[in-house]
Amino acid sequence: MGNITMGQITIVYRGETQQFKTGSLAEHFLRQTSIKVGWFHTIQAAIDLMMHDEVSEIRRLKGDKYHIMEELKQLESDLKLSLA
Repeated sequence: MGNITMGQITIVYRGETQQFKTGSLAEHFLRQTSIKVGWFHTIQAAIDLMMHDEVSEIRRLKGDKYHIMEELKQLESDLKLSLA
């Protein structure tokens, strides 16, 4: 993945769109008790992956809040390893 960084993160929950600049801010939002877990509480996320200050790929996720949080952590970890 060399030289790819995480850009804007867009989360859609119950028709409301939230945008975050970092994975930790998005995870903090998802940890709120008002964000429910259940088969009808689906969350969608779009993560911009940046290369040379331009969006090179958009990673799309869908699932419950724990799945999205785990995917964000994994993506951040993968990107840090690729930069090392």
